[in-house]
Amino acid sequence: MLKINAEDYAIIYDTREQDLFLPSVLHKKGIQVKRQKLDTGDYAIEYKDGFRPPVVVERKASCDELIGNMLDHRKDTNGNNRFIRELERSKQQNLKVYLLIQDKDYYLKLITGEYRSKVNPKAISGMIISLLAKYPNLHIIAVDKELSPSIVYKILYYELRENLKEKIK
Repeated sequence: MLKINAEDYAIIYDTREQDLFLPSVLHKKGIQVKRQKLDTGDYAIEYKDGFRPPVVVERKASCDELIGNMLDHRKDTNGNNRFIRELERSKQQNLKVYLLIQDKDYYLKLITGEYRSKVNPKAISGMIISLLAKYPNLHIIAVDKELSPSIVYKILYYELRENLKEKIK
């Protein structure tokens, strides 16, 4: 079993991350946090030697934010919006992406249409399931906002630990 000390790593959060609840809770719990530009995702982890495992957490505050990002009509020449470009980039870089939705009832809201958008619930849930099929590196986790610092920490810590084990072999 590999034990990693708290002073040996830091949780990196993107400079564009606007909600500072998560980094402030992590900091209060004695976890090092650093604000730094990330090309993909909102959160990553860095080991003391500069090693970053190929994993990020992308945070969405709600079902509405996720739907808004998916339906964003500002597209590039390939027809992809910013959210899809980020998923494409992560796939090309072999990055595992945990899409954290800060609403434990997000899927129920999707299938019942309990969101601001007027798009049909079957269409929205189909779009999300299609993303999971198209991007096998994508994992969706939904938790209440209060639990999000804990889950982000655990995801990144255990991904780091498993990657370091592989490096040691």
